[in-house]
Amino acid sequence: MVKKKAKKKVRKKLTPLEKIRKELDKLEALHEKENDIVEKITEIIDEEDNNWNNWDDVSYGGTDPD
Repeated sequence: MVKKKAKKKVRKKLTPLEKIRKELDKLEALHEKENDIVEKITEIIDEEDNNWNNWDDVSYGGTDPD
């Protein structure tokens, strides 16, 4: 039995412009992820603000300081 050699994948050498485009694509994807995270954090903060504001509306009863 003769072993076959595995074929090596031939990679095309990227031009400088292709390298730049590839890095810009990575940066754009990262920016989108950042925006998603900022949006989620903002939603959490808004929810907490609403929860704290609801506590201001609650009547605790008890003695009136006036």
